[in-house]
Amino acid sequence: MQLITKWIPKPITWPPPGLDLRQLPARLTHYMGLTPLEFLTAINALTLAQWAVKASHWWLPLCLPGSRRGPKQVYSDASILLLALVQTAWQMPYHVVIQYLKKQHELAVAMGFPCDAQGCPRIISQGHYWERRQDLGLVPLLLFMIGLVWQLTRLGVITGCRLILDATLLRAWHHADPGAAWVRYRNKPAVFGYKVHTLLCHAAMLPVLCVVTPANIHDAVLAIPMLLASVLLFGFHIQVVYADAAYFEYAILSFIVQVLGASAAIDYNLRRRGKRFLATLFFLSQWRRFVTGPRKGIERHFAWAKRYFGLKRFQCWTFLRVSQYVLLTYCIILGVALAAQRYGRPELRLSRAKVLVRALP
Repeated sequence: MQLITKWIPKPITWPPPGLDLRQLPARLTHYMGLTPLEFLTAINALTLAQWAVKASHWWLPLCLPGSRRGPKQVYSDASILLLALVQTAWQMPYHVVIQYLKKQHELAVAMGFPCDAQGCPRIISQGHYWERRQDLGLVPLLLFMIGLVWQLTRLGVITGCRLILDATLLRAWHHADPGAAWVRYRNKPAVFGYKVHTLLCHAAMLPVLCVVTPANIHDAVLAIPMLLASVLLFGFHIQVVYADAAYFEYAILSFIVQVLGASAAIDYNLRRRGKRFLATLFFLSQWRRFVTGPRKGIERHFAWAKRYFGLKRFQCWTFLRVSQYVLLTYCIILGVALAAQRYGRPELRLSRAKVLVRALP
């Protein structure tokens, strides 16, 4: 932790201050059904969003919007971030989430929306919200996700001892998406879309970091940066790193063994001619079954993230919009786990249907 404190500049506090991690009153019912207000309160959403926006402004001063004419900005970036989080969690269109927020004054105040002279919160319009969400960028969402991971680390849910590296493909929604790219694997049809590189904690089956790239980017390109970032940000003492054959490179193996001091359980693909007969040997089959077998957990993670959290059900295009949707979806996954843990229901940390309320009034 001392290394992390020295590495991060003084004006930005790390970890995020003011986060309440005390146990909340237990809900022993089978179906918790947290409302958006209860969900945001359980994950310290407003405090974390304000910190993420402030930190993004410090790290990227050149990306701030320039001086503009007109009235002063009324709605903060933190409020826009939380509104996008609620919209993604309950899969609502733009006009529906705005209409819902106009009826829920307490929720609007919890999101940080300002109030008028009569004490009623001022709600952003649909068109203005669409523009402000695009102007939000990616850095605040990434920092918000990092803050959720830090809370789960403090609660002991995410340990970081055994990590899994892998990537999954997402088909582009628009056929002319400028940020997407074509990729084709052997004996599989070509895919036009994006690739989500994920670092997963094996103990909790929860993501630690994720990066979105065009589909033609190789899986191994981001392996070392993601592992290094997990150690610097969270102070993980990594013991084993699981990955498939796409990560079997000497640079990655050397970094895991010599720099991290961990074991590399990476599968080996016998591509060279004349060595395919080795796949039938007993020791190689046992290696794939017991040593590299736990990496299949990330495939289950991608499956339920796409089915139950709507990772593949985005209706947007351009690299910025798709990346924002992926980061928001991963924030929902981590937020559900954090809320279930704080309410004393750790067995429900992977169940979105039992933690969040299904139908909003």
